[in-house]
Amino acid sequence: MKPYKTVIYSFFVGGLFALIAQTILSFWQVVLAGTPMEFFTGGATLVSMGVIGCILGGLAIYQYVEEWATFGALLPFSGFAMAVGMKAVGPWTTKNESMGKCIWNCVWFVVWFNVLFMAICVAIGYVCGMMGVQPGQNLGVPKTEGGMLFFNAFWVGGLLAAVFQVLFLVCKSITPKTTPLYILMTAWMVGAILAPFGVSGALANFAGQGFSVMITVGGYNTYNIGMDLFLGGEHAMAGLVHLGSFALAVCGLALTALFTFWIYNWVFGRKPIHQVHIEKAQHSLAELTEQMPPSDNIEGFDYEVDPATVKESASA
Repeated sequence: MKPYKTVIYSFFVGGLFALIAQTILSFWQVVLAGTPMEFFTGGATLVSMGVIGCILGGLAIYQYVEEWATFGALLPFSGFAMAVGMKAVGPWTTKNESMGKCIWNCVWFVVWFNVLFMAICVAIGYVCGMMGVQPGQNLGVPKTEGGMLFFNAFWVGGLLAAVFQVLFLVCKSITPKTTPLYILMTAWMVGAILAPFGVSGALANFAGQGFSVMITVGGYNTYNIGMDLFLGGEHAMAGLVHLGSFALAVCGLALTALFTFWIYNWVFGRKPIHQVHIEKAQHSLAELTEQMPPSDNIEGFDYEVDPATVKESASA
């Protein structure tokens, strides 16, 4: 696939997931209003997106989207949950590892990734507080309301996905060792790095889930926790509440990642993902051939599918 096409696909797919997340947030804002879990509307949205990623990933569908639009699919938390689940699926299907070891791979990845980058971003927030950076910096951008919020979520979410897709392509051209995980780490840190300048807060206000469903929000939220802990008093209590919300969201994402593995195992067993996609392609071609009218068949033409050809086209 041409590189520029992956950028275009990243834009539209990332924007679509942002729209879905904005709709889910609106639902949770109504359902959780006035309840003890009202503070968890953002976390509930992330977990809900994780559920979408886990179901589609477990059915080997989300990976198709990832092939077309790498960071349009991976940058939203639905893609993160799917990718974490594949940390268990990979060794289960290709290395014949035990289920316990595969589950541990998944859980350990969630723990070290979130705890490590949370600690770094909390420290950044705390240090910025010590340096006199004011909390809640957002460049004076008010919160978007109404239907315009959905429009902003789409194009900002799509733009963020396209930017990180371009970054991935550039880094990949410099060193082939670049993996999507490195770019996801960068995206997380960008949320914290831009926060002292008010950019992250402005994007959160302007675009809603166009920013807040992307992995960049992890860095921004944990930066704010560090800032609150520095300020102390009521701010520290708010920071602890946000830390608890973050921990709940991480646990929820870990569970959805495990469900990705369990669904995949239930449906496909130890069959590798590339083989699943080849068989799906073969099945689709067979159905298409059966539906062709007899008059359309060219005499002597062999409709038998070459697995090597299908594998090559599926990975293109």
